[in-house]
Amino acid sequence: MNTLNNLKNLLTSGLISLTLVAAVACSSSVEPAGNLVAAKEASTQQVSNGTSITVIPTSTESTDSATEVSSTESANSSTEPIQAAFDGSPDNTPISDAIPEVSKQAPEAAQLTAADIVTAQEDHLANLYEDTVQSVVFIVTTSVKGVGSGSGFVWDEDGHIVTNYHVIQGANLITVKFFNGREYRADVVAFDLAADLAVIKLIDVDTEHDLIAIKIGTSSDLRPGETAIAIGNPFGEEFTMTTGIVSAVTRTIKSGFSTYNIPAVIQTDASINPGNSGGPLLDKDGAVIGVNTQIVSETRQSSGVGFAVPVDLVIRVIPSLIEFGEYTYPLMGISGIEVDLQVRENAGLGGEVVGAYVSGVTLNGPADTAGIRGDSTGQFNVLAYDGDVIVSINSIRMDSMDDLIGYLALNTAPDDDIVVGVLRDDVEIPITLTLGARPHVS
Repeated sequence: MNTLNNLKNLLTSGLISLTLVAAVACSSSVEPAGNLVAAKEASTQQVSNGTSITVIPTSTESTDSATEVSSTESANSSTEPIQAAFDGSPDNTPISDAIPEVSKQAPEAAQLTAADIVTAQEDHLANLYEDTVQSVVFIVTTSVKGVGSGSGFVWDEDGHIVTNYHVIQGANLITVKFFNGREYRADVVAFDLAADLAVIKLIDVDTEHDLIAIKIGTSSDLRPGETAIAIGNPFGEEFTMTTGIVSAVTRTIKSGFSTYNIPAVIQTDASINPGNSGGPLLDKDGAVIGVNTQIVSETRQSSGVGFAVPVDLVIRVIPSLIEFGEYTYPLMGISGIEVDLQVRENAGLGGEVVGAYVSGVTLNGPADTAGIRGDSTGQFNVLAYDGDVIVSINSIRMDSMDDLIGYLALNTAPDDDIVVGVLRDDVEIPITLTLGARPHVS
């Protein structure tokens, strides 16, 4: 019986204990701050892993549980403040696999279609034509040989027109027509046979006609593949525009009126025909890069090989023709040929040697006076291959005879002192030379 009573007491005590535990579990007492922070962080991680929506309370927000702090915890908080998870500056560091906020990016450029590109090119060329054609002229000449025609362009507001010498050669009457229909007579001012260039001047220009000088560019930095545009009057078809590319640079051609070559000539496949002579060759911006002068053709029609006098030579020659009536070229006083395989083999030169082989020097000329050696050509004018090889001028490498001719014409003047690098007996030596003046040809 006592045993049964003890068992009842034990069961009663257990029930009371369970009741007390349940009551404590259901009470609203607050966890310590450390547990609160941990719970907060765990809750945030859950949201990040789910819908990524996190609500951060502001400093003015509160919860009921936060106000129900026991007196003991309140006393402890007075000496050791509780750091809430949301106190201080918000932490923007992404938690877990939350996707960080992506900064706004500039909108992508509009994608152009092939039609858009073609339209843009057409608009550009049409605008270029309209802006430039007012500075291009149609030249008609009368001479004892009959009637001829060519092209030209306005150089300045004083009425000077640039063209080829062969366009106005022997003319006793020159008529110049503009795109706007105005026509004027013109007189020859001066010409340069070596470059096949000439200047004529309009007579009695209409006071209401504003002459617009064409835009002048540069030919020094041209590269094959760049745009080339010709405007002229092929076969008398007035103010025609054709397009192509720069096919080659630093060509050297004969002018047809001088023993000297035209240097640094531009080759183009833009269609050039009889009547284009004297007209401008333009770059993509409508600036003059050359004066159309010759074509290579067996039919006297464009075969895709045309040549233009480089504008860097034009801007040296034309002002001198206008002011002095002539242009004086520098003179080195040599004749030379390209250093090719045959020259290397016969002269015993290395395969890396390039430049201009001096085949001859003018007696008492600038090169002869400076000590440059020409070939001691023997019987029947057979080269002995014992002359100097010019490899540089003023420390600028010369890869060919064309380079040498072009450098002298575009960068030097009579009486200039230059330093010529010559290869002699496998040793490169510098020789100082004072340039002379090329004799004028009339």
